[in-house]
Amino acid sequence: MKGIYLFAIIGYISLLWLTGLYVTRRSRSSEAYLVASRGLSVPFISVLIAGTWIGGVSIVGMAQGAYIHGISALWFQAGIWVAMCITALMLPRIMKGRKTYSILDVVGDLYDKKTTRLAGILQLIFSIWCVTMQIVGGGAILSVIFIDHISFREGMVLTAIVFTLYNVMGGFVATAYTNMIHICTICFGIFLGGLYVVCNTDALARMVNTTHYFTPFGDLGAFQVLSWAYINLTLGVLAQPVINTASSAKNLNEGKKGILIGNLIAIPVVTMAALCGIAAKHLFPAIPSLSALPSLLAIMPPFVAVFFLLSMWAPLMSSGSPFLMGATTLAVKGYVAPALNLSNDKKVLLASRITTLSIGALSLLLGFFVKEILREITWIAVFLSAIVYIVFIGWVGNRINSLFAYISLLGTILILLGSFLFGFYKIIHPIWPVTIFVVMVMGAGLLSSLKKRAP
Repeated sequence: MKGIYLFAIIGYISLLWLTGLYVTRRSRSSEAYLVASRGLSVPFISVLIAGTWIGGVSIVGMAQGAYIHGISALWFQAGIWVAMCITALMLPRIMKGRKTYSILDVVGDLYDKKTTRLAGILQLIFSIWCVTMQIVGGGAILSVIFIDHISFREGMVLTAIVFTLYNVMGGFVATAYTNMIHICTICFGIFLGGLYVVCNTDALARMVNTTHYFTPFGDLGAFQVLSWAYINLTLGVLAQPVINTASSAKNLNEGKKGILIGNLIAIPVVTMAALCGIAAKHLFPAIPSLSALPSLLAIMPPFVAVFFLLSMWAPLMSSGSPFLMGATTLAVKGYVAPALNLSNDKKVLLASRITTLSIGALSLLLGFFVKEILREITWIAVFLSAIVYIVFIGWVGNRINSLFAYISLLGTILILLGSFLFGFYKIIHPIWPVTIFVVMVMGAGLLSSLKKRAP
């Protein structure tokens, strides 16, 4: 079977690289490379949004979470689903004008350059870390499936090389085309394998009455699962890959439809991954939780197993690619091009390709220091939560002094660092002290602006 799996992986890599090479001719300008010349239709926007949120955390991580906590693990993803609905509704406000590239343009419309640059750096840190998470997930999947043949680190390197290379070649156009391949592969594979498990075992029926596995809040409790949902809600609304995707749409209407359709594609896929994780708990109760999804390959016939395998590996690239290109757009437009004073489009294009390659390499390097995927991504997500707060409060209270927003972001960094230095994160997640701090500071800014406008 491992020979068949290896052949499938090699074939899939070849398909992705050929696609990247094919669309390179469509990425001959920086505008094409970074935002696909703002010409993507609804189907491409849909698969980009779906792929962004159907990543390693949402498939392998969701199966792992459901293996431990049951169906309540879906609350982790619920915040993203709500966030995408809010983003679609707020898209005209977010995408003010057709020159938006990144969070820098959104924050820059409300606050000064110093605040905007800091917000951009925090978004960039989160985006790079998300790319790292996908690379780590790729290493975990390949090392489990090809045990004694591919090590964890070798799996990470292979995953990073595959999607970094096709993005370097074709830019955001390559991301769109390859995500079409990824989403078709994921949907077909996860449902083919998932339905096979459901129909050929009594695992789910046995787990229905097993303690917490099909109760709304499981063994986590309402506060914990709602906290997960809330964190993802705040990180999803203004996430750079979503802004980058919306920027690449033909128009706002196409962008709205694409976001909503992509969201609808993601929901059943992630739900099936959770059900597979619960089934694995009954079938393989003693395995490491991270092996919940890969373990199911053992009970599948070769035809089903091959596609199920690809449905586990493809999400790592379908999510890693939009985050990689989103980080590239943010870095090039916000920092690299201005710092190097690049005005020639060919030079900007070259800088964009070098930046993509550099971010891919940096993300791979960071992957060697990752300890716990899910927990670490929720910590870094606090940066995005603070950005969302200052943007939404800025929209409500027009002309709030930029100093209040800057203090909010700076305070967020200090609170997060303090949480780890003094161990507070073991008692309470950093999202809550950050929320209280930012609301208080921005609330003071709002009151100050209202007093100045009062007659």
